[in-house]
Amino acid sequence: MSAGFSGKVVVVAGGTGGLGRAVALAFQQEGAQVVVTYRKQADFDVLQSAADGGGLPLDGHRVDVTDEAAVTTLIESIAARYGHLDAVVNTVGGHAGGTKL
Repeated sequence: MSAGFSGKVVVVAGGTGGLGRAVALAFQQEGAQVVVTYRKQADFDVLQSAADGGGLPLDGHRVDVTDEAAVTTLIESIAARYGHLDAVVNTVGGHAGGTKL
């Protein structure tokens, strides 16, 4: 494990899918405390199993990142627990309606 992000707190929104999973695990291996948002508990459980032994335990939160109040609550929770937030990576996918291409 590298300690390049030791002491840093990083949120990975949508951290259980392909890109989000890779980003979350990479930050964890670099020594960061990784906070992952997810929609399905089972997806977070799979990620957490993959992350075991890779560094600090992942901190998971079921959050709808399109809900401003839910995001505010998450940030307040992070501030209370860790005292700071150093980076946010958004890997949440989706579209605002219309036709899919």
